[in-house]
Amino acid sequence: MRPKVIAPLPIRLTPVICLCLLLWGCSASRLDLSLKDQSHRVDLDLPPIACTIAVDNFLDMRPQTRGSDNKKWMGFIPGILWVDIETDMPEIYTAYSPFASRDFNFNAAQAVADHLNRSAIAKKVIFLPEDPYAYADYRLEGIVRLSRVKERGYYYGSSIYAWITRILAFPYVSYSISLEIMLRLRDLSNDKIIWQQCIEGRREDRYHSVYALARGKEGKHLIAYNFSKIIDQSMDGLIPEIRQAVIEASGGACGR
Repeated sequence: MRPKVIAPLPIRLTPVICLCLLLWGCSASRLDLSLKDQSHRVDLDLPPIACTIAVDNFLDMRPQTRGSDNKKWMGFIPGILWVDIETDMPEIYTAYSPFASRDFNFNAAQAVADHLNRSAIAKKVIFLPEDPYAYADYRLEGIVRLSRVKERGYYYGSSIYAWITRILAFPYVSYSISLEIMLRLRDLSNDKIIWQQCIEGRREDRYHSVYALARGKEGKHLIAYNFSKIIDQSMDGLIPEIRQAVIEASGGACGR
């Protein structure tokens, strides 16, 4: 009777290790998908103006498309080392990582309201979707024109090879992110626009593995993180303009 050969423990555990890595790579992200950035410091160093500013939900004027090549990466493409996929509505669909957030226009308006509130620009800042009947002296309105995410997926030649590169944590995806939001401030006492300007910017976020996507940055999903940084960097320069516009519209009364 031939003796039974028992494989060494590391060899017997290999399928279990591979399964754990696969499940980890496919795990759903639990990262923050909002566009608010609580880590961003706001130092206006000026007294708040004596008025109430309400931020309304932004209008969504983006192209209502997803693109025709979102599933291109699933096929066999000989000789292709990467695939570029663009989407104008990242909260609905991204090819390489989950980003199923609330409507982008709501998230963007909430982020702007949060930035105004933390800057202490006014005595009171209201987010109208959460308090639609609140009294306000001025209303900040917005139009989302662009929220494009261009994803570049690396090491793609077949779907099998793609999964191998994910498990081994090779560079998996890079992002190019663009944002454009038109803002305008309305004086509710006479219904006139007293200020108008744009939030706009572009960011590159390159060479992430599937595990880096799961970790995110500062507790946020990588796409949300980059959009939030564009909003915060733009608002740092726009808040002094908003403050000055309110003071001029009130004849200087709000500045006292």
